[in-house]
Amino acid sequence: MKKNVFALVWIIVLLVALAGCGNSNNTNGATPTSGSTAAPEAGESAAPSAEAVTIKVANWSPAADMEPILQAYEDSHPGVTLEYVELADNGDSVAGMKKLDLLVASGENLDVVFMPGATDYSQRAGLGLLAPLNDLISKEGITLTDEYTVDPSVDGKVYALPDTLENYFVLLNKDKLDAAGLAVPTEWSWDDYLDYAAKLTSGTGPSKTFGTYFHTWAMYWELGIINQEKDNNLVNNGVVNIDSAGIRQSLELRNKAEASGVAVPYADTISQKLAYRSEFFTGHAAMIVTGNWMIGEAGGSEEFPATFTTAFAPMPSNTAGQPAGVSIANGNYVGILEKSGHQQEAYDFIRWYSTEGEQMQNVYSAWKKQDVDKFIAGVKSGAISPDNIDETSLAYVIKNAKPAPLSVPPTYQGELETAFTKETELYILKQQDLETTISKAQAELQKIVDANK
Repeated sequence: MKKNVFALVWIIVLLVALAGCGNSNNTNGATPTSGSTAAPEAGESAAPSAEAVTIKVANWSPAADMEPILQAYEDSHPGVTLEYVELADNGDSVAGMKKLDLLVASGENLDVVFMPGATDYSQRAGLGLLAPLNDLISKEGITLTDEYTVDPSVDGKVYALPDTLENYFVLLNKDKLDAAGLAVPTEWSWDDYLDYAAKLTSGTGPSKTFGTYFHTWAMYWELGIINQEKDNNLVNNGVVNIDSAGIRQSLELRNKAEASGVAVPYADTISQKLAYRSEFFTGHAAMIVTGNWMIGEAGGSEEFPATFTTAFAPMPSNTAGQPAGVSIANGNYVGILEKSGHQQEAYDFIRWYSTEGEQMQNVYSAWKKQDVDKFIAGVKSGAISPDNIDETSLAYVIKNAKPAPLSVPPTYQGELETAFTKETELYILKQQDLETTISKAQAELQKIVDANK
């Protein structure tokens, strides 16, 4: 409850600060202009603004990383100056959000703000910090779902554009697949996944290769719901989702893999504090469910050199016949503060940044028109061992990904995951059966929901 009280006080502080700022103009001195259109393609020059404008952009990324892209926008948009506000010294997004809230509460005039995920985005939208973009989007004449793979709408309003994309798929040791005579899957279910895991398991003792590895994160206990388009969280719209077919399938999947010896034992995972990168790149486990942040690492790193070819497969479905590749989706978001005096110019910038700007930086983007082949070529050009990235399967997974619509988790998501994991660990360690686990977890999470009403 102390946490809730603190959060309430903090919300009040922010709202008071906003009220104090009212609709005051940005201290940059320029007044809003109108009539701007969508940003031009990268490399093209926009018509000079009728009046010089300075847009203050707040992000946790190091300034050195942002300068080239901001300079590129300024070069193509005469009259627009981007003033960068670095929110953290070391690229820490959590520290960056704390700094952002302090700046807003103290009346700092910012225009564009980046947010690292749906929770941070929805919290600030709920506080009224972000400007609704619906009118600007309508003015541009686009349909947002035609532009981005993630729909950022919250209660029918759009308060930010999706920036980067984070979704899930499966990494496979292709050398071991080839040795076992297995093809890289394009359509498969969790039953197929267990079958692959069994065929990829070999050896004994310290030299044993396991078919798969499940990390300690809560999402590895939710595999049967995070591949669904709807109701893919522990709590959806205030309703606890534990006593469900999806969670039962998730836990049974883990139990079958553990009991048949095709997954790294969970007791080893927690007692030896195993890490998913080392389990995969040392060849201890042949497959892992992971996210797109691992694409670049498939080409090796100084800590984990790529000694085999890594292939990519879509997220398995729950049953044969359902489409593979469905995954919950998240990523960074970029919005405009409600009090910004340059909303049209700020919108032009975030549209460019979340599309052409992302392509210039070669990041995994939520922009549907991203050139996937160019992105993969860029990843390989920067890899230590580019030939160990299986380009064909990577392109297939990216081009056929099916990100689920945005599902904003509750602000107490961390409490839910801790309570859920506590019960599921007892299950996998054979200290309680499945139904007891479901019943206790359902009750514990309901208590958390009730306490946060």
